[in-house]
Amino acid sequence: MARPLVSPLQWRQLHQALCPKTHMLRHNGAQACTARAIANNSNTTTSKRPFHTTQSRSIVGPNRQSPSVRKQNRRIRSPEEVYETPGGVGLDRDGFWNGACAAHVEPTLAEFKQAAGDIYKYYRDSMPPGVNLATYMDVCEQLIRLSHLHAPTASQIRSISTDVDAVFRIAVTLADFQLGIIYQWALTGCAKAKSRRALVTLVNRYIKLKGVDIYRDTESIAQVKDLALKDEYPHAIMLYAKLLIWRGENTKAIELLEQKIMPYLQPTSKVPPHWEDITLNGALGSPFRLYAVAVEKEQGLDGIRRVMRRAATEFHDPVSMNDLAITLLEKEDPDRYVIYERFMLASALGGHAPATFFLANLYYRISQGEFTTEAERHAKEREKANATRGAWLRPFEPIANWVYMLFNQPLERETYRNLAIDWYELAFDQGNNEAGFILAMLLREDGEMEKSREVYNLTAQRGLPTSLSKKGLEEMKNKWEDQTFNPGLPPKLLRLT
Repeated sequence: MARPLVSPLQWRQLHQALCPKTHMLRHNGAQACTARAIANNSNTTTSKRPFHTTQSRSIVGPNRQSPSVRKQNRRIRSPEEVYETPGGVGLDRDGFWNGACAAHVEPTLAEFKQAAGDIYKYYRDSMPPGVNLATYMDVCEQLIRLSHLHAPTASQIRSISTDVDAVFRIAVTLADFQLGIIYQWALTGCAKAKSRRALVTLVNRYIKLKGVDIYRDTESIAQVKDLALKDEYPHAIMLYAKLLIWRGENTKAIELLEQKIMPYLQPTSKVPPHWEDITLNGALGSPFRLYAVAVEKEQGLDGIRRVMRRAATEFHDPVSMNDLAITLLEKEDPDRYVIYERFMLASALGGHAPATFFLANLYYRISQGEFTTEAERHAKEREKANATRGAWLRPFEPIANWVYMLFNQPLERETYRNLAIDWYELAFDQGNNEAGFILAMLLREDGEMEKSREVYNLTAQRGLPTSLSKKGLEEMKNKWEDQTFNPGLPPKLLRLT
């Protein structure tokens, strides 16, 4: 296996500096397309009114409710709700949330004012140009007050500013307040006010809801179509292509992606800024994967493999490298695991979280003797090379072997186990709970009981692996401190795909 010479975190820093083709691709025409979209945005004017610096006199808080009522009824439910998101948000037939927060506004405002400075500092790079702390706080306070008073409307968003895209960018920072209700209010209001990013975000959520008729063109879907075809707004192009694929209109999706997205993709060493990433920060998926799915429908597996290989080898798209690595395992190539590691490592270094977990599993299975190590493979290669040498060169074999070992020191099995622990830790940091469970088990095997229990408890809070039986998990929990009990790692978690 190809041997990393440093730790995963060091590798990430080195790889970003040395390899300019690691991160997700930037849409090179995004700025031009976005500029056209801004110029043609129906809700903008030639002279935008700046953000309000004073609050409207009509904005007052609702009547105070008892704490029990506020806890049980965090918002006013609408009788028009027909869909529900996985997070429990009720939406109407067009995907809008038409409620309002029922809790008292003053505690929320007090909580926000206390945290506003830290939130602004954290999201500073994502803020609209020219928005300072005072403006940010003023806009947020208006959003909080309005969301506690009325159902969301376009006019309420425009009462804050005619630059509704900027209002939405600010509203995203309030996602953690009132269980996300303020953000849901702003998302619907900004979408109704025709904020481009809000529209794409809302429609992308809507078409994935259970029971939604994806062939029904709502007003929001029609607006996304116009943004994609007329304004050439990159995020809308991606979403509309995705919808076309879901509807079976693959030829149209291929043409749209080939004309408006694929020619502008270029490798970049930097992660695209939050508001320029055409994947909607991963929500729309890789442009190559969208294109490959459409091609596969028309050209079969050969077409999708050709697209994914090009995306992986030429553009170094992390998602495509992960997919290509998995497809290589299907071939009867003796070096398939070596090539698998090479692409999976590059994908993990590019920030693709699943690849981080798969790579950790590979290194752990190498440490357990399931696959040959780099040292074993090179030893066999040297044996073959020595066997083909002439008799007069054989006396020099010890010197040649010494020189080789001096400059090439492959990893042994125990080192692979330590390397796997590093990658499991990184995968756990990325939110993979299966990696957290394995990491806790390995630390327990090493006798680091306190640290293992800490990792286990944190994993349990996030959610233990659902692929394992409840009986087995309960037994492991009860016998955690008993170091004589060592069932080993569950094979279900050690998958490579």
